[in-house]
Amino acid sequence: MAEIYIPSKELIEMLKISSQELIDIEKFFDSIPDDEWELEEGKDYRIVSRSGLREYTFTGAYTIARYVETHRKQSFFDVLKEWFLHTKRNIRRAFVRKKILDNCSSLVKRNNRFFLSKADVIAIFGTNASYLSKMAEAAKRTDTSLIEGEDYESFGDKNELYYSLPGVMKLAKQFSTTLTRKNRREWCDDVGKEAPPYVANTIVNLILDREKAIQKAKDQAKRRDKKICQVTGKKPDKIHNFNLAAHHLYASHAYPHLADVENNLITISCEVHDQFHQHFMGGTHQPCTIDDFIDFVHQYYPTNSKLPAWLAKQKVVLGQQQPIDERKPHVLYLPASRVL
Repeated sequence: MAEIYIPSKELIEMLKISSQELIDIEKFFDSIPDDEWELEEGKDYRIVSRSGLREYTFTGAYTIARYVETHRKQSFFDVLKEWFLHTKRNIRRAFVRKKILDNCSSLVKRNNRFFLSKADVIAIFGTNASYLSKMAEAAKRTDTSLIEGEDYESFGDKNELYYSLPGVMKLAKQFSTTLTRKNRREWCDDVGKEAPPYVANTIVNLILDREKAIQKAKDQAKRRDKKICQVTGKKPDKIHNFNLAAHHLYASHAYPHLADVENNLITISCEVHDQFHQHFMGGTHQPCTIDDFIDFVHQYYPTNSKLPAWLAKQKVVLGQQQPIDERKPHVLYLPASRVL
Protein backbone atom coordinates (compact mmCIF):
# COMPACT_ATOMS: atom_id res chain seq x y z
CA MET A 1 0.00 0.00 0.00
CA ALA A 2 1.28 3.46 -0.89
CA GLU A 3 2.75 5.51 1.94
CA ILE A 4 0.49 8.28 3.26
CA TYR A 5 2.09 11.67 3.91
CA ILE A 6 0.99 14.43 6.28
CA PRO A 7 1.63 18.02 5.08
CA SER A 8 3.62 20.28 7.42
CA LYS A 9 0.67 22.68 7.61
CA GLU A 10 -1.61 19.95 8.89
CA LEU A 11 1.02 18.67 11.31
CA ILE A 12 1.50 22.05 13.02
CA GLU A 13 -2.26 22.40 13.39
CA MET A 14 -2.49 18.98 14.99
CA LEU A 15 0.40 19.64 17.37
CA LYS A 16 -0.66 23.24 18.05
CA ILE A 17 2.77 24.66 17.31
CA SER A 18 3.84 27.51 15.04
CA SER A 19 5.43 27.19 11.62
CA GLN A 20 8.66 28.54 13.03
CA GLU A 21 8.67 25.97 15.82
CA LEU A 22 8.40 23.17 13.29
CA ILE A 23 11.19 24.71 11.19
CA ASP A 24 13.40 24.98 14.31
CA ILE A 25 12.69 21.33 15.18
CA GLU A 26 13.60 20.28 11.64
CA LYS A 27 16.84 22.26 11.86
CA PHE A 28 17.64 20.59 15.18
CA PHE A 29 17.20 17.13 13.71
CA ASP A 30 19.20 18.02 10.60
CA SER A 31 22.10 19.52 12.54
CA ILE A 32 22.64 16.67 15.00
CA PRO A 33 22.47 13.44 12.97
CA ASP A 34 23.97 11.34 15.78
CA ASP A 35 21.52 12.53 18.43
CA GLU A 36 19.10 10.05 19.99
CA TRP A 37 16.36 11.74 17.97
CA GLU A 38 16.45 11.06 14.26
CA LEU A 39 14.47 11.86 11.13
CA GLU A 40 15.46 10.07 7.96
CA GLU A 41 14.57 11.47 4.54
CA GLY A 42 12.71 8.93 2.43
CA LYS A 43 11.54 7.04 5.50
CA ASP A 44 10.18 9.70 7.85
CA TYR A 45 9.60 12.56 5.43
CA ARG A 46 9.96 13.78 1.88
CA ILE A 47 10.80 17.24 0.53
CA VAL A 48 8.05 18.56 -1.75
CA SER A 49 9.37 21.97 -2.83
CA ARG A 50 12.60 23.81 -3.52
CA SER A 51 12.09 25.80 -0.32
CA GLY A 52 12.55 22.58 1.65
CA LEU A 53 8.89 22.14 2.61
CA ARG A 54 8.30 18.66 3.99
CA GLU A 55 5.55 16.10 4.21
CA TYR A 56 5.78 13.49 6.97
CA THR A 57 5.02 9.78 7.17
CA PHE A 58 3.32 8.42 10.27
CA THR A 59 6.66 7.50 11.81
CA GLY A 60 8.03 10.96 11.07
CA ALA A 61 4.98 12.72 12.49
CA TYR A 62 5.18 10.43 15.51
CA THR A 63 8.79 11.47 16.12
CA ILE A 64 7.97 15.18 15.88
CA ALA A 65 5.02 14.70 18.26
CA ARG A 66 7.18 12.83 20.77
CA TYR A 67 9.84 15.53 20.59
CA VAL A 68 7.26 18.26 21.21
CA GLU A 69 5.83 16.38 24.18
CA THR A 70 9.26 15.80 25.67
CA HIS A 71 10.34 19.44 25.34
CA ARG A 72 7.15 21.10 26.53
CA LYS A 73 5.77 21.25 30.05
CA GLN A 74 2.26 20.44 28.90
CA SER A 75 1.59 17.16 27.20
CA PHE A 76 0.13 17.94 23.82
CA PHE A 77 -0.97 14.35 23.46
CA ASP A 78 -3.58 15.00 26.13
CA VAL A 79 -5.31 17.66 24.04
CA LEU A 80 -5.05 16.12 20.57
CA LYS A 81 -8.19 14.10 19.90
CA GLU A 82 -9.74 12.05 17.16
CA TRP A 83 -7.69 12.06 14.07
CA PHE A 84 -7.53 8.83 12.10
CA LEU A 85 -9.59 6.35 14.02
CA HIS A 86 -11.91 8.68 15.95
CA THR A 87 -10.53 7.69 19.30
CA LYS A 88 -9.70 9.80 22.34
CA ARG A 89 -6.31 8.22 22.77
CA ASN A 90 -3.18 10.22 22.22
CA ILE A 91 -1.97 10.93 18.73
CA ARG A 92 1.31 9.09 18.81
CA ARG A 93 -0.48 5.79 19.25
CA ALA A 94 -3.00 6.82 16.59
CA PHE A 95 -0.04 6.96 14.20
CA VAL A 96 0.97 3.46 15.29
CA ARG A 97 -2.56 2.11 14.89
CA LYS A 98 -2.86 3.60 11.41
CA LYS A 99 0.42 1.94 10.44
CA ILE A 100 -0.91 -1.37 11.75
CA LEU A 101 -4.23 -0.93 9.93
CA ASP A 102 -2.48 -0.32 6.60
CA ASN A 103 -0.11 -3.26 6.98
CA CYS A 104 -1.97 -6.32 8.23
CA SER A 105 -3.69 -7.67 5.12
CA SER A 106 -2.06 -11.03 5.88
CA LEU A 107 -4.09 -11.38 9.10
CA VAL A 108 -5.24 -14.94 9.71
CA LYS A 109 -6.43 -16.94 12.70
CA ARG A 110 -4.67 -20.24 13.24
CA ASN A 111 -4.84 -22.53 16.29
CA ASN A 112 -6.80 -19.86 18.15
CA ARG A 113 -4.08 -17.24 17.57
CA PHE A 114 -3.94 -14.31 15.19
CA PHE A 115 -0.90 -14.24 12.91
CA LEU A 116 0.67 -11.61 10.63
CA SER A 117 3.17 -12.30 7.87
CA LYS A 118 6.81 -11.41 8.26
CA ALA A 119 6.41 -8.80 5.50
CA ASP A 120 3.61 -7.04 7.39
CA VAL A 121 5.53 -7.18 10.67
CA ILE A 122 8.55 -5.60 8.95
CA ALA A 123 6.37 -2.77 7.65
CA ILE A 124 4.71 -2.15 11.02
CA PHE A 125 8.00 -1.97 12.92
CA GLY A 126 9.56 0.09 10.12
CA THR A 127 12.59 -2.16 9.84
CA ASN A 128 14.08 -4.57 7.28
CA ALA A 129 14.13 -8.34 6.94
CA SER A 130 17.67 -8.87 8.18
CA TYR A 131 17.24 -6.72 11.29
CA LEU A 132 13.91 -8.34 12.14
CA SER A 133 15.59 -11.73 11.91
CA LYS A 134 18.36 -10.46 14.17
CA MET A 135 15.81 -9.28 16.76
CA ALA A 136 13.94 -12.60 16.51
CA GLU A 137 17.12 -14.58 17.16
CA ALA A 138 17.93 -12.33 20.12
CA ALA A 139 14.40 -12.72 21.49
CA LYS A 140 14.76 -16.50 21.40
CA ARG A 141 17.61 -16.21 23.92
CA THR A 142 15.63 -14.17 26.47
CA ASP A 143 13.61 -15.38 29.46
CA THR A 144 10.41 -14.87 27.46
CA SER A 145 11.72 -16.74 24.45
CA LEU A 146 9.99 -16.80 21.08
CA ILE A 147 8.36 -20.22 20.84
CA GLU A 148 7.83 -21.92 17.49
CA GLY A 149 4.19 -22.83 16.95
CA GLU A 150 3.03 -20.18 19.41
CA ASP A 151 4.93 -16.98 18.59
CA TYR A 152 5.98 -17.77 15.05
CA GLU A 153 5.27 -20.41 12.43
CA SER A 154 5.74 -21.03 8.71
CA PHE A 155 2.67 -22.03 6.73
CA GLY A 156 0.67 -21.35 3.58
CA ASP A 157 1.32 -22.19 -0.06
CA LYS A 158 4.73 -20.51 0.04
CA ASN A 159 5.55 -21.71 3.57
CA GLU A 160 5.88 -18.05 4.57
CA LEU A 161 6.95 -17.05 8.07
CA TYR A 162 4.23 -15.57 10.27
CA TYR A 163 4.31 -14.06 13.76
CA SER A 164 1.44 -14.29 16.24
CA LEU A 165 0.33 -11.24 18.21
CA PRO A 166 2.11 -12.51 21.34
CA GLY A 167 5.17 -12.97 19.12
CA VAL A 168 4.87 -9.37 17.94
CA MET A 169 4.79 -8.28 21.59
CA LYS A 170 8.01 -10.18 22.29
CA LEU A 171 9.66 -8.70 19.20
CA ALA A 172 8.56 -5.23 20.29
CA LYS A 173 10.19 -5.73 23.66
CA GLN A 174 13.41 -6.82 21.99
CA PHE A 175 13.38 -3.84 19.63
CA SER A 176 12.66 -1.35 22.41
CA THR A 177 15.55 -2.60 24.53
CA THR A 178 18.06 -2.89 21.67
CA LEU A 179 17.57 0.16 19.46
CA THR A 180 19.62 3.28 20.21
CA ARG A 181 17.31 5.94 18.78
CA LYS A 182 14.75 7.08 21.32
CA ASN A 183 12.01 7.66 18.77
CA ARG A 184 12.54 4.20 17.27
CA ARG A 185 12.55 2.54 20.71
CA GLU A 186 9.29 4.22 21.64
CA TRP A 187 7.66 3.44 18.29
CA CYS A 188 8.42 -0.27 18.68
CA ASP A 189 7.30 -0.23 22.30
CA ASP A 190 3.97 1.29 21.25
CA VAL A 191 3.60 -1.33 18.51
CA GLY A 192 3.87 -4.02 21.19
CA LYS A 193 1.23 -2.31 23.31
CA GLU A 194 -1.17 -1.41 20.52
CA ALA A 195 -1.02 -4.29 18.03
CA PRO A 196 -2.55 -7.16 20.08
CA PRO A 197 -5.72 -5.40 21.31
CA TYR A 198 -6.16 -3.31 18.17
CA VAL A 199 -5.89 -6.27 15.79
CA ALA A 200 -7.71 -8.86 17.92
CA ASN A 201 -10.57 -6.54 18.89
CA THR A 202 -11.04 -3.51 16.67
CA ILE A 203 -9.86 -4.84 13.31
CA VAL A 204 -11.39 -8.31 13.69
CA ASN A 205 -14.71 -6.79 14.77
CA LEU A 206 -14.69 -4.47 11.75
CA ILE A 207 -14.16 -7.48 9.47
CA LEU A 208 -17.04 -9.35 11.11
CA ASP A 209 -19.28 -6.28 10.98
CA ARG A 210 -18.59 -5.95 7.25
CA GLU A 211 -19.61 -9.58 6.72
CA LYS A 212 -22.92 -8.84 8.47
CA ALA A 213 -23.39 -5.73 6.32
CA ILE A 214 -22.86 -7.80 3.15
CA GLN A 215 -25.47 -10.34 4.25
CA LYS A 216 -27.88 -7.53 5.12
CA ALA A 217 -27.43 -6.00 1.65
CA LYS A 218 -28.09 -9.41 0.04
CA ASP A 219 -31.28 -9.84 2.04
CA GLN A 220 -32.44 -6.34 1.10
CA ALA A 221 -31.74 -7.00 -2.58
CA LYS A 222 -33.84 -10.18 -2.49
CA ARG A 223 -36.73 -8.31 -0.85
CA ARG A 224 -36.40 -5.52 -3.42
CA ASP A 225 -36.59 -8.09 -6.21
CA LYS A 226 -39.58 -9.80 -4.51
CA LYS A 227 -37.50 -13.01 -4.33
CA ILE A 228 -37.86 -13.49 -8.08
CA CYS A 229 -35.01 -14.50 -10.37
CA GLN A 230 -34.47 -11.34 -12.39
CA VAL A 231 -33.11 -13.30 -15.36
CA THR A 232 -35.76 -16.00 -15.78
CA GLY A 233 -38.64 -14.23 -14.04
CA LYS A 234 -39.34 -17.35 -11.97
CA LYS A 235 -40.10 -17.47 -8.24
CA PRO A 236 -39.60 -20.55 -6.07
CA ASP A 237 -42.79 -22.28 -4.96
CA LYS A 238 -43.78 -25.66 -3.54
CA ILE A 239 -43.84 -27.20 -7.00
CA HIS A 240 -40.80 -25.54 -8.55
CA ASN A 241 -38.50 -25.18 -5.62
CA PHE A 242 -35.03 -23.75 -6.18
CA ASN A 243 -32.53 -21.58 -4.34
CA LEU A 244 -31.87 -17.91 -5.01
CA ALA A 245 -28.53 -16.11 -4.94
CA ALA A 246 -27.74 -12.42 -4.52
CA HIS A 247 -25.19 -11.86 -7.30
CA HIS A 248 -22.58 -9.11 -7.12
CA LEU A 249 -22.61 -7.20 -10.42
CA TYR A 250 -19.06 -6.10 -9.63
CA ALA A 251 -17.24 -9.08 -8.11
CA SER A 252 -16.87 -8.76 -4.35
CA HIS A 253 -13.24 -9.91 -4.34
CA ALA A 254 -12.14 -7.42 -7.01
CA TYR A 255 -14.44 -4.57 -5.93
CA PRO A 256 -14.74 -5.13 -2.15
CA HIS A 257 -15.89 -1.55 -1.53
CA LEU A 258 -19.13 -2.47 -3.34
CA ALA A 259 -19.69 -5.80 -1.61
CA ASP A 260 -22.24 -4.41 0.87
CA VAL A 261 -23.94 -2.02 -1.58
CA GLU A 262 -27.50 -3.07 -2.44
CA ASN A 263 -27.33 -1.43 -5.88
CA ASN A 264 -24.48 -3.80 -6.73
CA LEU A 265 -26.66 -6.86 -6.12
CA ILE A 266 -29.28 -8.65 -8.18
CA THR A 267 -31.41 -11.68 -7.32
CA ILE A 268 -30.99 -14.69 -9.61
CA SER A 269 -31.45 -18.42 -9.27
CA CYS A 270 -28.45 -20.45 -8.20
CA GLU A 271 -28.65 -22.28 -11.51
CA VAL A 272 -28.30 -19.01 -13.44
CA HIS A 273 -25.60 -17.91 -11.01
CA ASP A 274 -23.53 -21.01 -11.77
CA GLN A 275 -24.24 -20.65 -15.47
CA PHE A 276 -22.85 -17.12 -15.45
CA HIS A 277 -19.72 -17.81 -13.38
CA GLN A 278 -18.80 -21.28 -14.60
CA HIS A 279 -19.85 -21.27 -18.25
CA PHE A 280 -19.80 -17.63 -19.27
CA MET A 281 -16.93 -16.28 -17.11
CA GLY A 282 -14.89 -19.47 -16.88
CA GLY A 283 -14.84 -19.82 -13.10
CA THR A 284 -15.60 -17.90 -9.92
CA HIS A 285 -11.98 -16.74 -9.73
CA GLN A 286 -12.55 -14.48 -12.74
CA PRO A 287 -13.43 -10.92 -11.63
CA CYS A 288 -16.75 -10.01 -13.22
CA THR A 289 -18.28 -6.59 -13.88
CA ILE A 290 -21.75 -5.33 -14.65
CA ASP A 291 -20.79 -5.23 -18.35
CA ASP A 292 -20.05 -8.95 -18.21
CA PHE A 293 -23.50 -9.62 -16.79
CA ILE A 294 -25.15 -7.46 -19.46
CA ASP A 295 -23.33 -9.46 -22.17
CA PHE A 296 -24.37 -12.68 -20.47
CA VAL A 297 -28.05 -11.72 -20.50
CA HIS A 298 -27.88 -10.69 -24.16
CA GLN A 299 -26.27 -13.99 -25.20
CA TYR A 300 -28.04 -16.49 -22.96
CA TYR A 301 -31.42 -14.80 -22.36
CA PRO A 302 -32.04 -12.57 -25.40
CA THR A 303 -35.82 -12.51 -24.83
CA ASN A 304 -35.41 -10.67 -21.52
CA SER A 305 -35.63 -7.11 -22.79
CA LYS A 306 -36.27 -5.35 -19.45
CA LEU A 307 -33.22 -6.54 -17.53
CA PRO A 308 -30.51 -4.95 -19.76
CA ALA A 309 -32.21 -1.56 -19.35
CA TRP A 310 -32.29 -1.97 -15.56
CA LEU A 311 -28.64 -3.02 -15.55
CA ALA A 312 -27.71 0.02 -17.64
CA LYS A 313 -29.39 2.20 -15.02
CA GLN A 314 -27.51 0.45 -12.20
CA LYS A 315 -24.26 1.00 -14.06
CA VAL A 316 -24.90 4.75 -14.01
CA VAL A 317 -25.84 4.65 -10.33
CA LEU A 318 -22.69 2.74 -9.38
CA GLY A 319 -20.44 4.94 -11.51
CA GLN A 320 -17.03 4.21 -12.96
CA GLN A 321 -15.30 1.53 -10.90
CA GLN A 322 -11.73 0.30 -10.72
CA PRO A 323 -10.69 -3.06 -9.23
CA ILE A 324 -8.34 -3.15 -6.26
CA ASP A 325 -4.94 -4.84 -6.26
CA GLU A 326 -5.94 -8.34 -5.12
CA ARG A 327 -2.32 -9.20 -4.36
CA LYS A 328 -2.48 -7.05 -1.23
CA PRO A 329 -6.08 -6.23 -0.28
CA HIS A 330 -6.84 -4.01 2.68
CA VAL A 331 -7.32 -5.94 5.90
CA LEU A 332 -10.88 -4.65 6.30
CA TYR A 333 -11.79 -6.37 3.02
CA LEU A 334 -10.69 -9.81 4.21
CA PRO A 335 -13.38 -12.51 4.39
CA ALA A 336 -14.64 -13.26 7.90
CA SER A 337 -13.48 -16.87 7.49
CA ARG A 338 -9.88 -15.63 7.86
CA VAL A 339 -10.45 -14.50 11.43
CA LEU A 340 -12.96 -17.06 12.73
